[in-house]
Amino acid sequence: MINKSFEIAKGVKLNYIETDKFKTNYFSFNFIAPRSKKTAHFNAMLPLILMRACEKYPSQALLNKRLQYLYSGDICAKNSDFGEYQIFGMKANMLNNRFTPDTDVTYEMVDLLCQMIFKPYLVNGAFDSEFTKGEKINLIDTIEAEVNNKGQYAIKRLMSEMCKDEVFGISSTGEIADVEKITPKSLYEAYQYALKSYKIEIYFVGSADIDSVANQFKAYFEGVERAPIEIEPVAIKMRADEAKEVVDTEKVNQGKLVLGFRTGYHYSQNEYHLIQLFNEVFGGSPTAKLFTNVREKMSLCYYCRSAVNQKTGIMVVSSGIESKNKEIAKNAILAQLDMMKNGEISEEEFASAKKSIKNGYLSVYDGAEAMEAWSFYRGLCGISTTPMLEIEKINKTTIKDIVDVSNKMTLDTVYFLKGEDA
Repeated sequence: MINKSFEIAKGVKLNYIETDKFKTNYFSFNFIAPRSKKTAHFNAMLPLILMRACEKYPSQALLNKRLQYLYSGDICAKNSDFGEYQIFGMKANMLNNRFTPDTDVTYEMVDLLCQMIFKPYLVNGAFDSEFTKGEKINLIDTIEAEVNNKGQYAIKRLMSEMCKDEVFGISSTGEIADVEKITPKSLYEAYQYALKSYKIEIYFVGSADIDSVANQFKAYFEGVERAPIEIEPVAIKMRADEAKEVVDTEKVNQGKLVLGFRTGYHYSQNEYHLIQLFNEVFGGSPTAKLFTNVREKMSLCYYCRSAVNQKTGIMVVSSGIESKNKEIAKNAILAQLDMMKNGEISEEEFASAKKSIKNGYLSVYDGAEAMEAWSFYRGLCGISTTPMLEIEKINKTTIKDIVDVSNKMTLDTVYFLKGEDA
């Protein structure tokens, strides 16, 4: 899908996905850091503090005024995890130049983003103390919001227990206690380290004079001392040895039951489409077995669905239940998996799953961010493919293939958030 790539600086690559399908252009600036408890909170904070102000526009109001002038251009912070990586930075949307003949919006938006990244607003050689204080509060609020959303919190707790000895259990937002210790100076030191030591992937989706864009980025990297670190691939645990169970008790009206499975598959394999199809049949759609049987027919769950992490291959089944039904619900979920292991997959279920996955692949072309994500995450895994090539694989997949996938599943961890009165 990538039409052209440029090496901007050491460990910095600009990827161009050319399309005139949209009225807007999109680009992202991504630091790729190793997932680590020591740095997660700093990396989560950096995009937030860089969004507050820069040397040229030393306040949020001035930055917003500049964005409004550029036809309501938009720049947002981003922070997420992907396997052993923490990916953070900024993304931007702007009108394509063909709709703004009086202004080179692409040039101006790239320049503005570079001003924010390379020339942040500093006070006495560190980030502004009031800005730092404000963004610490915002990040802590984000972490607390995750805790208050009990469904998401239960999944996070499952991952922390299931991947206790793996980096996959580390949160990309960091922990509140670590965020509270951040100072303007320590955050600026983390910024300097990121600019020097992390590999950087820049994506541009749209239509532009991409050579000119590349030269803009190159100019900002001149004088930046770069010594990018290598992030070693982390071994993926393919099977669980023995299932463990973790129970927390809180004041909740609805119990949260979450099951974590090792699937034996992950993104770097050419067979990843198989686990996608399996998940669609099992619990990834409104026609899946978990929804139609465990939720609808048996009425055991308020919701019940499964999702597979692309990079690790870990499958999580999450459900909201009456706490008294915990064992019944768990056994019902496992019974649906046993059905698939025994080949109880109808042609109708299989055809519906295939159609859904293929529609998902085709929808990649409907949005700039989806096009970026398709190439970006596969690129991190060393994979080069297109939605159409993946559709060909889906078309060739049989029910027997999905049965084989089912029989590789092993239950690793059961997490239950139980109500105090249950």
